[in-house]
Amino acid sequence: MTLPEWLAGSSEEAGFLRLVLDHVSDCLVAVDTEGTIVLINEPYCRLLGGEAEEFLGRHITDVVGPQTKLHFVARGIGTHVGYPLEVRGHKLVTKQVPVHKDGRIIGAVGLALFSDYDALKKTYSRISKAELAIPSKPRAWQSKFGLDDIIGTGPLMEAHRETLKLAAAYDLPVLICGETGTGKELAAQAIHSLSERSAGPFVWVNCASIPSELIEAELFGYEGGAFTGARSQGKPGKFELAAGGVLFLDEIGDMPLALQGSLLRVLQTGEIVRVGGTSPVDTDLRIICATNKPVAELVRAGRFREDLYHRLSVLPIEVPALRERDNIAQFAEQLLERISSRLLKPAPELTPENRALLVTHRWPGNVRELENALTRMVVTGKLSIPSLDGLPPSAKAGKDLKSRVQFETHAALRAALQQAGGNKRRAAEMLGISRAQLYRLLKERSPA
Repeated sequence: MTLPEWLAGSSEEAGFLRLVLDHVSDCLVAVDTEGTIVLINEPYCRLLGGEAEEFLGRHITDVVGPQTKLHFVARGIGTHVGYPLEVRGHKLVTKQVPVHKDGRIIGAVGLALFSDYDALKKTYSRISKAELAIPSKPRAWQSKFGLDDIIGTGPLMEAHRETLKLAAAYDLPVLICGETGTGKELAAQAIHSLSERSAGPFVWVNCASIPSELIEAELFGYEGGAFTGARSQGKPGKFELAAGGVLFLDEIGDMPLALQGSLLRVLQTGEIVRVGGTSPVDTDLRIICATNKPVAELVRAGRFREDLYHRLSVLPIEVPALRERDNIAQFAEQLLERISSRLLKPAPELTPENRALLVTHRWPGNVRELENALTRMVVTGKLSIPSLDGLPPSAKAGKDLKSRVQFETHAALRAALQQAGGNKRRAAEMLGISRAQLYRLLKERSPA
């Protein structure tokens, strides 16, 4: 077994480092990009009931079990903090992160943050009591997500992330388009977190959820006594609250036509006037808009100002629909990890039948629909999708479970082969199966 260069040899520094790792009370293990164990400390060996020599050189799943995700992390698939893991009857709360060198991932390290759930509960209890003693302060508007939260592999998603980086580099209006549930606000927050305005607020408004008679006051604020029921001291609008940061206007396609002219003026002059006010107020903010409607068609129908459309679409971004993305099954695995970590439950494995369902379903609700389906799977242990759009009517109505699974499996095979350009090795990788299994499934007769 070859140790990593930083642990190899008999230098005093390397020996001291190994001694320190053995004296760390928490379990620690490291793997290379193939998932092979290259380092394991003494506390982990004691938990496993063996010596380091018995575990070095073996695959992490052979030693810890199939529930670990460290071998995926070592290939750049996700990062897991607070991930529950049961090892030899011991319930651990772990942190699994990649190890980088010269800009590339060379492996991953797993560390037990808590040796058992009781320790976690006691620590949480202490933190909660300490928080109760600290006076709470109002939280400012802020973005909660960044580029790392946009998961998914393949050329399409890589191009999407590069587009967001480009948009973040310029302080210009952005128009984000995409179907419902694709993650348009996630993209907007990623732009904010990458930009020079990241320290400023991220203020959001859903233009479709506010009555048309109130949206002007909501955006621009109002002076005291501007209308019946108004606060006597007035109220700042979202434009003022977003000063120094970003104002995210979601569902911009539903903004009343009369208000679109006011928005255009803000973009052109950088000034607003409160409802009932007499003096302009300077604004320093960036505007990011999003819509699931075809804005160009709204312009042609006279429901959206053409000059505003051109002003907003300096940097247009189209968020890919889920059905257009590569490696949906792999994306689902990453999403499963996040959901299971949030719910403190082990992530269930995706079976070939599960993968077939994921590939054949059309996902009209996109990532939001997939996340709901996977959340149900984490809770119930079963993947259930209410709609079976990928099946013909005859299969929906009269096929038994075995025939339906066979149909879905062959549909997944066809879709993967088409996406891989006929390359069977790549198609097998996309489906998460071996080439031998792919050939075996291809030989089986597809149900009519």
